[in-house]
Amino acid sequence: MGLKEVLERLDSDGSVKAAFLLEGEPYDRFVAEEGGVTGSFSGMPFVNRAFKEVIKRKIAVCIFARGPFEPDSDHILIMEDSNGNVVGHDVPECMMDRYKNDPEIFWLSDDFAVYPDRAGMHDVVMVMLPKKVTSIGEKEGIKDPIMLYPATTTDMILKRHFNMLSCEPGLATAILAFDVI
Repeated sequence: MGLKEVLERLDSDGSVKAAFLLEGEPYDRFVAEEGGVTGSFSGMPFVNRAFKEVIKRKIAVCIFARGPFEPDSDHILIMEDSNGNVVGHDVPECMMDRYKNDPEIFWLSDDFAVYPDRAGMHDVVMVMLPKKVTSIGEKEGIKDPIMLYPATTTDMILKRHFNMLSCEPGLATAILAFDVI
């Protein structure tokens, strides 16, 4: 059990156009490109914890989907100060009721909340967190499945490698990583 069951599960999902095992040269290109993504996000330094978690897993699968494979159920992008305090975060649709009327929040966009009173004189970074996947797991013979939505440059490299550039406009790329039980 493991990879075969995951690929079968992905193939049966209506939002998934295609899924490919990411190994060898394409995996190395993914690691080189995504690991080299630096710079800033909205003027703040960017830390990709999702990538660091993906490369700890034994297996990676590249998914091309017509929208989210699994709707977000937790924060995946946060603003964090140098003391580790969360001073802002994305707000997935399923959490919007919890935050929409909070008077301590300044809305940076329709789905990103910032807490001005929490931000002190410390450096702030944007942090991409791994997306926990709950729709697959032990019944498919895997553990600790997470997902990463790669940077635009990585997305293009993967679409080109797997011949997905001309398939469908708006096709999303995601990396699903996990260990086998």
